[in-house]
Amino acid sequence: MERFQDENKWLGSFYNEILVKCPKCESKAVVKEELKEKCECGRCHNMVFECKNCFYKMKELVYRYIAFGKEFCNNCFEKFEYQSQPLKQKPLMYKTECPHCNFQEEWKTKSYRVKEESKVDNGLAKEMWYDLPLWFQKEVNGNLFWAYNLNHIDYLERYIKADLRERNNDGSGNGTMVSRLPQFVKATKNREKLLKILKKWKE
Repeated sequence: MERFQDENKWLGSFYNEILVKCPKCESKAVVKEELKEKCECGRCHNMVFECKNCFYKMKELVYRYIAFGKEFCNNCFEKFEYQSQPLKQKPLMYKTECPHCNFQEEWKTKSYRVKEESKVDNGLAKEMWYDLPLWFQKEVNGNLFWAYNLNHIDYLERYIKADLRERNNDGSGNGTMVSRLPQFVKATKNREKLLKILKKWKE
């Protein structure tokens, strides 16, 4: 009988290396932890992206800016709200058009920052730093089954393969990765199918 005992790992336990699809060449690439420059404590890390196939690298998140505001038109005196498309630079002024009379004028604007989203593979599971699609993912009966890296795959495999699955009550409650797995991963009827997928990923 296969036995699995929860080690109280959470998803963050597998953040050290996340395998993703490169946005430039679509090869396997990685988002991984890197020690911050000028760090003396040894505990400060950045998440960086690099592809060993095309040598594309990213060390800082890419942000865009949304200009927004409420104004009274100086032509028809009607009040209106506006919001821009994502802009590359933080705007101080923004030119907009009154929706009532089409009069155009420039305003001193407010703005907020948003993380730039990937333009590839919409609808797939993505990592949270650069919004890149995960390398290991597959649709199973209308659900997305995914993993960050080989350690994550091994942990999932041990859990799915087990006939006896034991929780370790250390006060972590419902915060562990295993406790938050979707039902289709826990279901016995999907065991063989999921194990085949994990085996293929490991190869």
